[in-house]
Amino acid sequence: MKKTISLCIAVFLSCSTSQQNTSHDTAKAQAPTTVKEGWLDNDTYTVRVMAENLEKAKDKAQYQILKDIVNVRMLNNSRYTDITKIQLEFEKPLKNGVVIKQQDLSGGIEIWYQIRDDGLKEKFKRK
Repeated sequence: MKKTISLCIAVFLSCSTSQQNTSHDTAKAQAPTTVKEGWLDNDTYTVRVMAENLEKAKDKAQYQILKDIVNVRMLNNSRYTDITKIQLEFEKPLKNGVVIKQQDLSGGIEIWYQIRDDGLKEKFKRK
């Protein structure tokens, strides 16, 4: 009888320990990840900007992305560096961009703005 009780206690303790570890691991997995600027993958690009309000921040982020495209194309000696034409070329991904993180600052707001499109990285490099 004592062996059975000892065995039950041992099983109970091992189960409760594994449940505690599992819930702790789940909490780690759900912890927020940091947001970074630049390329997340070949289809996703993120910029960080600061402005007075959300609308101005979005406009500033879209303009920053256009400038980044021009810079990449100039470094690659592309003949497609006219920012007004690039704006038309990237109209859809810019319009569908999302604010993935925002933070209120004294005197304004900081946002991380992300655009997605199939083959976006290659479109940045267009020659």
